[in-house]
Amino acid sequence: MSIDISPGRFVTSSDGTKIWAAACGNPSKPAVVFIHGFACTADAFDKQYTNPIMLENLYIIRYDVRGCGRSEGPLSGEAYSSEIQADDFKAVIDAYNVTKPFVATWSLGGIVPPDVIAKFGPDSLSGHIMMGSFPHRNMHSEVVHPVILSLIPGLMTEDIALFAKTLPEFVLSCVSPHHKLSYDVYAKWLGGAAPRAPIVRQSMLGRGQDSTAIMQAATHFPYIAIQGEDDQHLVPQKLEKWMKDHLTRSEFHLIPGVGHAPFYEAPDIANKLILDFVKKYAA
Repeated sequence: MSIDISPGRFVTSSDGTKIWAAACGNPSKPAVVFIHGFACTADAFDKQYTNPIMLENLYIIRYDVRGCGRSEGPLSGEAYSSEIQADDFKAVIDAYNVTKPFVATWSLGGIVPPDVIAKFGPDSLSGHIMMGSFPHRNMHSEVVHPVILSLIPGLMTEDIALFAKTLPEFVLSCVSPHHKLSYDVYAKWLGGAAPRAPIVRQSMLGRGQDSTAIMQAATHFPYIAIQGEDDQHLVPQKLEKWMKDHLTRSEFHLIPGVGHAPFYEAPDIANKLILDFVKKYAA
């Protein structure tokens, strides 16, 4: 068995923006593209990228979404449109010669798969693994938690002092109130979000999305929600109900004592659920 642990690289998207990406794991196994949330980086999923069982059974591709981490962040709202987000994704998987991967998303990363399906069709992906994430942008208001709702103005502001006050609260809200976030992880997540201009944050959080294509595929496209009971960004009961009402091929797993980052707070449980889902739906 050959295990690919190659370092990251930059790929060029349709508008010339440089997107940082990397791959690890077993190229002969099903591919899973990991997409992080708002103002974060691909390093959020370190407990997946370094897990020997994950590396043996999956080909893991990760990238920093435009405007985040090592990727470039154009200073215009138009540069964050759904079509461009789909092009970024396609540039990344093409660079690693992958077709029809699974997608594993965290938080706002969940709105990228609908972009991909809208542009490249429902057969472009094999399934959506949602970890503290949601199926598309337009249903977010139905499941959003009051805590993150209260923080959004401070995350979108051009007021440096308000942003500096809000950002640490945002990072801490990403785990259960009962979980003690280690300082090195806190600093890494904080640093991943800090350096971008307001227009980038505003464009990422405020962009629209046409959910027509993703909802047309709702009867046959597979989903799994790996959801923390203490999530302060999504209300688990509302997400579970929405999925039951709208997604035919979906499963919902609630993890007690875990917040918005189940892949980090409960990696053993999350990793097993990911592997089981991929095995179930891999072609």
